Amino acid sequence: MGFKVQIKRDLKEVFHNADEHADMVDVKYNGKKYNIPVVIDSEGAKDRKRGSKDNADGIFIADLTVYINYADLKTMPRKEQKIKISGKQYNIIKSGFNAGSITLDLEDLEE
Repeated sequence: MGFKVQIKRDLKEVFHNADEHADMVDVKYNGKKYNIPVVIDSEGAKDRKRGSKDNADGIFIADLTVYINYADLKTMPRKEQKIKISGKQYNIIKSGFNAGSITLDLEDLEE
């Protein structure tokens, strides 16, 4: 088995597996609804959490990074689009693709 094949298999069977790292969540993007495994990384996003000077007192930007198997979503979300994850809507601030996995950096205004 080649290296690329092994990486794709590991992504599906381990990283994006709801019994291992991922959680089954409802995702809505571009008018379509999915119930797919998603790896949610809020810890890494905390390192990037920052205040926003453009907003009123008590409002800050909360970041979240998610990893989705491209085979589950079958589309590449685009920067500055909206995506809903587990009922909460986010703005996509960065979108990346590597070895069959979509990485999205998301932001939302919270009080």
